[in-house]
Amino acid sequence: MHWVAGDLTDAATPQRLLDETADALGPLDVLVNNAGLSTAKPALELTAEDFDTLFAVDVRAAFLLAQGAARTMSGRGGSIVNITSVHETVARSGFALYAAAKAALGMLTRCLALELGPLGIRVNAVAPGVIATERNTADAHGLDAEVPLGRPGTPEEVAGLVAYLCSDEAAYVTGASYLIDGGMAVQVVDRPAGS
Repeated sequence: MHWVAGDLTDAATPQRLLDETADALGPLDVLVNNAGLSTAKPALELTAEDFDTLFAVDVRAAFLLAQGAARTMSGRGGSIVNITSVHETVARSGFALYAAAKAALGMLTRCLALELGPLGIRVNAVAPGVIATERNTADAHGLDAEVPLGRPGTPEEVAGLVAYLCSDEAAYVTGASYLIDGGMAVQVVDRPAGS
């Protein structure tokens, strides 16, 4: 395992991260764009800085990382997986910027799949719903009633789907966005984000 770190609000960081990773581990076969910010505020309280910061990380950095990775994968093939959200397609009060950024990343996924497919590069998205991570377990369980399966998902469940999409078993899968949300997208969530 090799760690690289950087500030994804800086447009120069994605290429540096790719270069350092390739120097340490060799040519890239897989890229998972998992970095993201979540700003939960009423739309009238959001600022231009909120917009710029969130879109810089959730959309621009993912694009620049995918672009740089695709250049190295070209001719060899590879897989890019973008982590979007159930809010790629489901609106929620308080998530105007977050949902918009995830929707943008979802469309970027489909456009890149069209352009990179002829180069042997598959591009897909995974759209998690409520996932209980170390930092939000209590909050995640607060939404149990909003999830038809009655519980949050786990990071391991999301990782399993990502691993499948990166594997040879998914060799004929590209341009798709996979919900992993316990059925949340088929049920209306009426509580504003951040409440």
